[in-house]
Amino acid sequence: MTREELKNIFKVLVNVYPNFEVSSEKLNIWYEFLKDSDYQSVLNNTKEYVLSNRFPPSIADLNKKRESIPPYYDDFIYDINAGEDW
Repeated sequence: MTREELKNIFKVLVNVYPNFEVSSEKLNIWYEFLKDSDYQSVLNNTKEYVLSNRFPPSIADLNKKRESIPPYYDDFIYDINAGEDW
């Protein structure tokens, strides 16, 4: 994520949460923790967060990782004949 992308996220947060204060120091701190994160993922987390929370988010709220289901998982869940080979 770039600083400009983080500024875009801050713009969303300032417009949704009037008490969300932005400063250059805050931008620097948040950037330090979010710079290795994927912008689209953080933006999606921001959208989800603002739809269900009345208070401004923390860094952890926006940087949460989604658990993904392994591609082979479906093979074991829906195998109707599991155990039939005995």
